[in-house]
Amino acid sequence: MHKAVRRTGSFLNYRDMIKKSLFLSLALFLSIPSYACKLPQGETITVGCTYRCDFFYRFRLRLAALVTGYPIRFVNMRLFAQLTQAMDSVDAILLPGGADINPDYYLDSVTPELAKYTRENMQLVRHSNEGIYRDGFEHSLIQAYSTDTTFEKLPMLGICRGMQMMSVAHGIPLYLDIKTELGIKNRNNLFDRINLEEGPSLMSELYGNKKFRGFEKHHQGIRMSYYRDHQSDFPLTRVTATSNKGLIAEALEFTHRPALGVQYHPEKSFTRTSFPIFKWFLTKACEYKTTKDKQ
Repeated sequence: MHKAVRRTGSFLNYRDMIKKSLFLSLALFLSIPSYACKLPQGETITVGCTYRCDFFYRFRLRLAALVTGYPIRFVNMRLFAQLTQAMDSVDAILLPGGADINPDYYLDSVTPELAKYTRENMQLVRHSNEGIYRDGFEHSLIQAYSTDTTFEKLPMLGICRGMQMMSVAHGIPLYLDIKTELGIKNRNNLFDRINLEEGPSLMSELYGNKKFRGFEKHHQGIRMSYYRDHQSDFPLTRVTATSNKGLIAEALEFTHRPALGVQYHPEKSFTRTSFPIFKWFLTKACEYKTTKDKQ
């Protein structure tokens, strides 16, 4: 009897949580700058995942889709025979969080001094089978996305590792371990205050000038001191948000594509943090799909 009551109570709490999330999302939908796009009746937005999009990604994106009125579905981009076929089959690309990236993918792009340091400290990298499985595919995908004008309107969202790979694909190096190299705690299941950089940006358009908190779970990130010292080497990228007194990059934007990477996890953050990004992502997907269908 008691177990049944507890299960019922849990179900009610879960249902209440969904209702609250819908209410907050709707309120935010009305307050965030609008991106007008009407999806033709019967059409569905296809979100391509470069790796497994787990419950949190699907739930928060479906919630945003419900509020914005866009039917969506998810596909695994690894199931296609060719990279260009995978990109041509989706309306938006999502690079989810996950394993560390092998530094070999950026060592040839950095100074000899940093390359030597990195090779001598490879033990700080958490190599894994997931990383091996994802690195080559995602690196090639982002490079193709960034250079092939066929996909210049295709939106891309990178989260945590996804943002890091967006950086690495442009030759930007990473911290091997935040705690070791910066002397602060690795960001493990905590909320950091995100600060927007000065100047116009997609992030400032989404969040205004407000500070907000994002859920963090990572021990690597863009090597900010190197990025600032060599910023002219990365003309197609711009860091537009940081945390921890500017030591950690929290948002990376491509200047030539509708592409946004965030180091924090919007799928596990408060609605006021997650919804602006997911609304932008889905609206851009709608715009891309409707434009592509007319060609």
